[in-house]
Amino acid sequence: MKSKDLRQLVLSKHESGDSIAKFFRDLNGAISYDTVKRWCNMIEKTGAIQLSVPPGPPRFIRTKQVIEKVKNRLKCKKKVSSRILAHELSISRTSVRRILRNDLQYHAYKMRVVPLLKDEHKAKRKRFSN
Repeated sequence: MKSKDLRQLVLSKHESGDSIAKFFRDLNGAISYDTVKRWCNMIEKTGAIQLSVPPGPPRFIRTKQVIEKVKNRLKCKKKVSSRILAHELSISRTSVRRILRNDLQYHAYKMRVVPLLKDEHKAKRKRFSN
């Protein structure tokens, strides 16, 4: 259930005259007792449940402007590490990783140095293993 649906349910139960404990049990742990109690106090004071701030922590870093900065930086020079990118933009490495993975759908990689083997090296390796 969404928060809006839960608020409507609490509002209707409060209007029908049920006690806080009863519709907390009816909700079966979907929201806490303290939240139900706080919402009931809001209904008694204002007549509705109005949440002043959206739930969850505020978004400071992963904003559209920062995502655009990362995107533009990658257009200039494609091969750049997330550590260097974070240092240049003055944000944390984990935030850069989240932007790259979740917002821009890029995947991290690590350059691997593969030895350049010639035919004579392969023959030597084969002889040594046998």
